Amino acid sequence: VTGTLDVAGRSLEISTEGWLDSIRRKLTTLDRDLAICDQPAALQGTLRDYQRQGLTWLSQLAELGLGGILADDMGLGKTITLISLHLHLDAAAPTLVVCPASMMSTWEREIATFAPTVPVHRFHGPKRHLDEVKEGIVVTTYATLRSSLKTLGDVGWAMVVADEAQNVKNPRSAAAKALRALNTDIRMALTGTPVENHLGELWAILDWTTPGLLGSAQSFRRDWARPIEHEHDGDRAVELAQLIRPFVLRRRKHDPGIAPELPEK
Repeated sequence: VTGTLDVAGRSLEISTEGWLDSIRRKLTTLDRDLAICDQPAALQGTLRDYQRQGLTWLSQLAELGLGGILADDMGLGKTITLISLHLHLDAAAPTLVVCPASMMSTWEREIATFAPTVPVHRFHGPKRHLDEVKEGIVVTTYATLRSSLKTLGDVGWAMVVADEAQNVKNPRSAAAKALRALNTDIRMALTGTPVENHLGELWAILDWTTPGLLGSAQSFRRDWARPIEHEHDGDRAVELAQLIRPFVLRRRKHDPGIAPELPEK
């Protein structure tokens, strides 16, 4: 909605009106002119400034009914930022966190530490169930999601969080297909490595968080991946960066605005 469209051989500027224009303006100013939101009152702890900026960005997307990728370096606090978002949204329905089995205890521990008032339910193991789960955060694994999709797919989730989202970088995998079948309007991916081998991995994650943004896999390979990766088209790379900018937040430990806030090693 910010570019041009070819119609019958003519290139026409796209003009937006009403609610669509409002969304366009919000998306193109997501990281500018935004009042940084306060951290939730129920959060036990103090968010660093860049974490509050991340919370503001995530909440803006969520309030538009959109998703995104929080791609901060490992150790910058992606988990506490998403816990803060859950508290900020204060939704009537529960949040589902899908993560590797090795991360389940980390999520449970961090929720208990930073949001002790939030009920946590582990959906894992032979006796798993969702009986009477009406609020809070449900934590499960990618393997359990595949095997219990019927149960998890019947729930209307306030938000679904895919942690270590590089696990679903193959859109044809059973886990990626199961993730797409979940019922929610707000999809947030956490990964420190949104692109490990090729741009198709970025497409796979964004096609879940923000369906349709980058078109089909075939058109993305033709229009974006091939010119950037094989023809080294720098202009096309800049255009892709601008296109995904509202939906991907990437901070590194050595960034000027980040490093001063980090504790001593």
